[in-house]
Amino acid sequence: MDVEQPGRHRLSADAPPVDWPARTRRLVDEIRLLCRDWLSAPLRVCLADFDRALHDRAANTRSHIEQQRYQATRQRVVQERQAFEQRFIECVDRGLLQLGSQPVAAKAPPARLTLSLLDPLEHEMTAALDQLVARSAARGGPLLVELSYRLAVLIGMPPLESESMPLGPQAMARAFRDSSAALGLPAEHHLLLLQAVEGRLIEGLTPLHEMVNDHLAAAGILPRLRPFPLPRSPRQPRRPRPLPPAAAPEPAATSARAAGLRELLVRQRGPRPVSGHARFASGDELLAALVALQHQPGRNAEGGLLRRAQRLREALVDQLNAGQPIDAIPILPGPDADDALELSVRLFDTLHQQLPPSTPAHGLLDRVQWSMLRAAVADGSFFERRDHPARLLLEQLLQAARDWLEGGDNALVAPLEPLLDRLDREPPTATLHAELRAELERQVGQLQRKAQLAERRHVEAMQGRERLEQARQRANELLAGLLAKAPPRAALRALLEHAWSDVLALTLLRHGEQSETFARRLVITDQLLGRLPPGNLETLQAEVVAGLQQIGMHGEEASAIAQRLIGAGAVMQDADAPGLTGLALRLKQRQTAGDTAVPADAAPVLSAEALRLHQRLRQHAGVWFEFTEPDGGRARRKLAWYSPRAARGLFVTRQGQRAEEMSLAELAQAIGAGKVREVPAVNESDLDRAWRALTDSLRQPSPMPGARS
Repeated sequence: MDVEQPGRHRLSADAPPVDWPARTRRLVDEIRLLCRDWLSAPLRVCLADFDRALHDRAANTRSHIEQQRYQATRQRVVQERQAFEQRFIECVDRGLLQLGSQPVAAKAPPARLTLSLLDPLEHEMTAALDQLVARSAARGGPLLVELSYRLAVLIGMPPLESESMPLGPQAMARAFRDSSAALGLPAEHHLLLLQAVEGRLIEGLTPLHEMVNDHLAAAGILPRLRPFPLPRSPRQPRRPRPLPPAAAPEPAATSARAAGLRELLVRQRGPRPVSGHARFASGDELLAALVALQHQPGRNAEGGLLRRAQRLREALVDQLNAGQPIDAIPILPGPDADDALELSVRLFDTLHQQLPPSTPAHGLLDRVQWSMLRAAVADGSFFERRDHPARLLLEQLLQAARDWLEGGDNALVAPLEPLLDRLDREPPTATLHAELRAELERQVGQLQRKAQLAERRHVEAMQGRERLEQARQRANELLAGLLAKAPPRAALRALLEHAWSDVLALTLLRHGEQSETFARRLVITDQLLGRLPPGNLETLQAEVVAGLQQIGMHGEEASAIAQRLIGAGAVMQDADAPGLTGLALRLKQRQTAGDTAVPADAAPVLSAEALRLHQRLRQHAGVWFEFTEPDGGRARRKLAWYSPRAARGLFVTRQGQRAEEMSLAELAQAIGAGKVREVPAVNESDLDRAWRALTDSLRQPSPMPGARS
């Protein structure tokens, strides 16, 4: 009788085929249970990494809508966590039960082909899965071969091909497809989940393969099997295959074999001829030669030699052989170093072409290109791992340059200089790149916090102005109702409308319309109009003076106006008090000069463009716009605050400083004139976009001879 042990997963109700021998069925069930137990831990870690990645993206995005999408995905994953793990494990389990049969495709081919042709993100997902499978197969080759022989003996069949291996990279990729499809994630979030699964699970399959191999060997299945490592499939072909036309999509099998940028480069360019009378430089020799080249005069002028792949290689060969005897064996960079040189040149050329002209990012690229080249030569995974520390640092440097160096801002220049000095001076290591990235994050975080504080102060000031304007409008409505009931003389009306109305507005703003304080101020208004008896004149005057002082009047000025208000309303019934009219005119001029708010009923009729903007901006602020400056330059401004009531917005700089205040009609007119444009939201960084463009260019037929310098 089977008893479920604590902490272990129960096998599914499916059982191995009845035509298998009893020993085979027993061993397959044991392997299934081992795999279920082993897969649980890395799957939980994958989802935790995915959640952290979503949290980081939400914290760094500028769009409230994107933040909501990331948070919605996080909630979705929390709800579906157990179901995702169970679907993944069940998919692997089904593969073990179907040993020897053809694998079932995770997606119907027509739908997949259609998506890959129409959706760039789906195309990127397919390419990422293909690269993931190839990398994992290359790392675990001998163990996978060993496992394929043992499983084949177990079911009495020839050695299993990689597509039929239930615990191989292809099987894990199919399990990811099946289990993640039910989550219904946006495509870019799907890619983040794939990165987490690759980093924690599929790249770490070696312990699982060792465990299953050991279990089968202990059970007597080929216990002494030790296969020779097989060469990597991309290195096997001696003759380059002709490429299909550029407009035609590659078959799925071809895409799976074209696993990385190196393979694509070799396919496009063909293998380099290598002289037999030569030796390849060691890693230390290559790095020393690159450092020497970097510090030669003129190398960094306008991008330096790094912009020209062939000349760079020639200079590197000269440097490697400098000081060698004439009859010494020539030293060459070697195939991997050659590929790293050319791919680095193409990547930086693509970045320069995609970045807007005359931006600080170009200078930053020229500054770090040699350091990144040394990192690519030192570690071949630079072009294979999206999470490579040097690539992450380069991506963050480009983002920092776009955000904090454009527009002549110097806040990041001083903190950035020691980081770049270390990058130039120290050998390229993962530790160095991680430390520099952490320091850059800290510096940028400080700038972001300062900008957020400055922006918040400006937004709060605008919100206060709008609340005051609303209070003034309501106070004027109430005062107009009282004046209609007891129409005063012109001079007294002017005093009430240009002095006492501000007292009512401020009281309404601070205490609310239902407060006792505001009710008392309305009673005082009726007393000044003569609708109610004034009572004690000294008390009335003290209350009027207190109200006027609250709106910023000095003691003598407030006392004088209070005396005129009380005298005009309670004493003089037939003639204006001396100077009353002149005082009212001065108050009116003073208020007009200090009032910059736009009345709500003064808004112009909105155009179609303005109405479209209004519908978008009323939902959320935080949209970025690019303004054309008088000198022809461009500056990005963030719409930090927008008032649907007044159809007016406040723009701030990246540093949170006040830039422009514009009405919706003015903004729409500037957009129509080409002076302002809305910056579209992007789902990929400058480096990701360049990487995708580089990959697409490598899939094209080889350029004609002489096309490249």
